Amino acid sequence: MSRLFYSIAILLLFVSKSVVSVPSCPDVIKNVAPCLSYLQGKSASPQCCAGVKGLSGMAKNQQDRMAICECVKQALSSYAYDPKRIPLLPKECGADVVLPPVDKNYDCSKAQLAEDGAMIM
Repeated sequence: MSRLFYSIAILLLFVSKSVVSVPSCPDVIKNVAPCLSYLQGKSASPQCCAGVKGLSGMAKNQQDRMAICECVKQALSSYAYDPKRIPLLPKECGADVVLPPVDKNYDCSKAQLAEDGAMIM
């Protein structure tokens, strides 16, 4: 009987952890990395567009959007890029997401969900 109780307790621990977890920075960076050349003035690659669409799918709530924004900000902090190109990515890639011009000073607490369900970071 106690073995069953411990098994259920461990299962609940894993399930509850996965429910409250936000997107990991390595996953976000994997999606954003192919877009660096676009942010530096080149055209968007198919891998970049797949990453932008992946970001849109990761943002399920306010906490997710803030985490994604912080990861993007951290990932791009070491590179020279034009933050004004970030908002152009969704249109370029046909993604249902609104991205702001994230730079080192962007306040990620502004990340929100638009009325139509699209992510606004």
